[in-house]
Amino acid sequence: MRRDMTLSLRGWCGRLTAASIALSSVLVFGQSESPTVLPLRTAPTETLTVNPGFRDWSPTTVAGTTILGGNQTNRGGVVAIDTVSGKVKWTYRPVFTSGTASVSTAPAVSGDMVITPFAAANPGAVIALSLASGKEVWRGPDPAQNAAVAVNGALAYVLGKDGVFHALEAVTGRERWRVAFTTNRAVCASSPIVRGDTIYLTSSAGATPGDAAKPAGYYLFALDANTGQERWRYRAEAPYVHDGVCLRQPVVTSDTIFAAGDNFLYAVHRATGRDRWKPIEVRRSVDGRVRPVEVHGLVDADTAVIGMTSGFLIAFDKTLGQTLWELPGNYNTGSPSTMVAGNILYFQGSPGSNPAAASRGTLHGLDLATHTILWSFKRPTAEPNWPFGSVTPVNGGLWVDSYQALVKLQ
Repeated sequence: MRRDMTLSLRGWCGRLTAASIALSSVLVFGQSESPTVLPLRTAPTETLTVNPGFRDWSPTTVAGTTILGGNQTNRGGVVAIDTVSGKVKWTYRPVFTSGTASVSTAPAVSGDMVITPFAAANPGAVIALSLASGKEVWRGPDPAQNAAVAVNGALAYVLGKDGVFHALEAVTGRERWRVAFTTNRAVCASSPIVRGDTIYLTSSAGATPGDAAKPAGYYLFALDANTGQERWRYRAEAPYVHDGVCLRQPVVTSDTIFAAGDNFLYAVHRATGRDRWKPIEVRRSVDGRVRPVEVHGLVDADTAVIGMTSGFLIAFDKTLGQTLWELPGNYNTGSPSTMVAGNILYFQGSPGSNPAAASRGTLHGLDLATHTILWSFKRPTAEPNWPFGSVTPVNGGLWVDSYQALVKLQ
C-alpha cells in the first residue's frame, strides 16, 4: 500500500509520501551532546528483543556495547544489556525503607560509573554503580521527582527533593559544591544540561529581596559548572501563570536555549539569559476551534526545533520562531518518541489520520531534507496499539521501548 498525504506548510508547499512496510511479528530537560550516528533510512526489522521481566522502561543510555535502562514502576532497578547478543549483563535493584526504587530518567555514564536517581517519587538516593559489574559504589542525595543526572568530566549534577542542586564527584560521590534553591511548588522535572563550563537547569527559587524583577517562582538558571556561581536566571512569563512557567525539555544549541511551556515557545540567549525573540503562543485548530496548545517532545533539527501537539507535528524556525512546516495528524503527546539522528526525525503517531483511526503505536522515520516519511513501523503487543517509549539511536539502527521489551531495530 502506498498513499500520499499533504504536508501543510507556511511558506513551503510540497507532498509527503508514506511508504508502507510489512508489520514485524516478532526512547528531558533536554538532550545531551552525542557522537554522530548513521541514521536508519530504510524500513526496519526487529533484530533483538530483550525482556527482563518488567514493563514501563525509563529512557536508555548506550555506553560502548552496553545499553542501560531502568524500570519506572513495578520492581524498579537498572538493567545493563549487551547490545550485540541481547543478553542481560547485570541487574541492580536497591533496597529502600519505602518506595519501589523506580527509575524515571536515563542513567548517566561517567568513565566506568553508571549514576542513576532512584525512587524519585519516594525517599531514595542517587546511586553510582560499576559499569562492568553493576555493584553499588556510592549513594548520594535524595533526588527530586523525575530529576535527571548530568555528567561533565569528573562531576555529576542532580537536584534534590530539598531544593538543593548538588555537584558530586563521579568517582566518590563526594560533594564538590551545592546551590540552595527552594522546594518545587509542583512537579517540574529537572534535567540539567552541561555545555562547556556552564550548566543549565530549571528550578524554583525564592524572591530576591529588593529586586522586583526576581519574584519567587520557576526560573531557568545558568551556573558555572565548576563552582556553582550563578551567571544568570531567566523567568519565562505567560498570562495567568503567577509563579513563572516550568520550561519542559529545553534544547541547548550553540547560542540559544529553546524550550516550551504553557502553550508558548521560548528562545533564550545562552550568553545573556535574555529573550532572543518574544515568546510565541502556539495556537492550532482543536475540535474545530483555534486554541492555545502545548508543545511536547521538542528536539533540535539543524535550522529548526520540532515538537508535537495532539494534532500537529510542527517545525519552528530557530531564527524567528515562525512555523516552517507542520504535519496534521493525531499524536500521543505523553509518548512523542521524538529524536533526531543524522538528518532523520523519529516520531510517533498517526500523520494525516482522523482521530477514530489514530494509532498510538506507530514509529516513523522522516527525512528532514525532503520532508518525506521514509518508513513506518509498529509491532504487535499484549495490549493492542501500545505506544513505543523512548528512542535511542545507534549506528544504522534504534533501540526502542515497546511494552515489556527493549527492541533493537535495524
